[in-house]
Amino acid sequence: MIWLDRLEQKYGHWGLEGLIRYVSMLMLVVFFLNRSGMLPYHMLYLHRDSILSGQVWRLFTFLLIPHSTNFLFLIFELSILVMCADGLEAKWGTFKLTAYYMVGAISNIIVALMLPEVQSGSYFIYLSLFLGFATIYPDYEILLFFILPVKMKYLALLSGASMIYSFVVGSLFIKVAIALSIGNYLLFFAQDVVASVRQNRRQYMRAAEYEKSLSRTENFRHKCSVCGITDASNPETQFRYCTCPICGENGTPFCAEHLKEHKQQNQPQN
Repeated sequence: MIWLDRLEQKYGHWGLEGLIRYVSMLMLVVFFLNRSGMLPYHMLYLHRDSILSGQVWRLFTFLLIPHSTNFLFLIFELSILVMCADGLEAKWGTFKLTAYYMVGAISNIIVALMLPEVQSGSYFIYLSLFLGFATIYPDYEILLFFILPVKMKYLALLSGASMIYSFVVGSLFIKVAIALSIGNYLLFFAQDVVASVRQNRRQYMRAAEYEKSLSRTENFRHKCSVCGITDASNPETQFRYCTCPICGENGTPFCAEHLKEHKQQNQPQN
């Protein structure tokens, strides 16, 4: 990501360290305020007409609306969110994580201002953080609901399937929100995705070649009892069977070289 590295060199001081941790704490506060009836969620969503009428706080508060309505699920959701953000920040640095988050937020604001009938939250923004973490740490294992160990790559595949389903059956805004989320993800992870695909392809080709070599080795008619070469691995080699008293009536296979040695070692002594 050369373009992002250049931006970081120029504007790196704008990065907000621990940004998602603070957002998660505010989400928890908003959850309890909503439960108490002091702050209903519908006052926080992105909504163009409400923003134009003076409710400008919606440009920020839509990012603080939790997806889960159950407290235990919310704790799990926020712990995953913080873990993903910390992992990305450790890998990328503060500026790149801040840019990733802000690009997703700003693109959602633009779409919400274009679609006046829509009330928008931030679910797909945080889902893109999850997908980003799963891309960098695919084999990282978490306890699903604090019980079941699952690798991130499998949860990412499940989330991807859910996004595809939502895109097919969802409203226009859902389709656009998913497209923006995927676009934001690809903007930052396209190189990683391409590199991963190439690596998997190379591994598949190596595995296929190995299987092919095994099949060539296993499908043989003759195998030297001394060195183990076969007519499949060494088609130019001649094989013979010895039926001397030591080898028995059924015969023991030898390549030409080791048959000669065998005869010399076991020839009668005068």
